[in-house]
Amino acid sequence: MRVIAFATAAASATSLISKQVPDDMKNVGEDRMTSSFGESTLTPPCSSVQCNMPECQAPFEKKEDGTCCGYCWAPDHVVGLDRHKATKSLYEADLCPSAPTSCRGPGGGAQCFAPSCDEGYEAHCVPGACCATCEYKGF
Repeated sequence: MRVIAFATAAASATSLISKQVPDDMKNVGEDRMTSSFGESTLTPPCSSVQCNMPECQAPFEKKEDGTCCGYCWAPDHVVGLDRHKATKSLYEADLCPSAPTSCRGPGGGAQCFAPSCDEGYEAHCVPGACCATCEYKGF
């Protein structure tokens, strides 16, 4: 049985090798990558991209580092990030009393919102959860 399986596998491998495309035929047709003179027939990736890049306002400056159109850029120490907190929401809710310390910070804690539960469900704090979720009342 093993001899037959090995013979079949060997015949299949030989058949696959014999069907490979010869090297002199691999670079023919419309999809070839080089011309008969060895020059690339591929178009540059940004050749069909039309850029409408406006001037960058100070302190930003235009950067072109491998992108098609470039972009406006300034270092973080020149233009600070706005890390404000959103205004208070009507749907904001407190953390669960049993919320783990990972829900409380550092850098600000989890933001919970009152769940909108369907009929027959109520907001409930599951052990280990930061915020309440809807749970069926029948349990």
